[in-house]
Amino acid sequence: MPNFKINNVKLVTSWSFNLNKNQDCTICRNTLNSYSIHSKNDNIDIVTGTCGHSFHKECIEPWLKTQTKCPICSTTFIKILN
Repeated sequence: MPNFKINNVKLVTSWSFNLNKNQDCTICRNTLNSYSIHSKNDNIDIVTGTCGHSFHKECIEPWLKTQTKCPICSTTFIKILN
């Protein structure tokens, strides 16, 4: 079997959130692994409720100022602390 020598390697990395139930933010409809349409910085902050549904922080926080229910399942939305 021939031997090969590798002279140069370019590594590519990726990451994603491991989410329980939904992969998209149902408020802005973007994937949770990308920025919210409301993003004002380079961070992707995800908020998950005890019901297991996740949303971009920038999307769910305005919702929770006027609503107490999860936008998906209508159970009381209680944030899980990370």
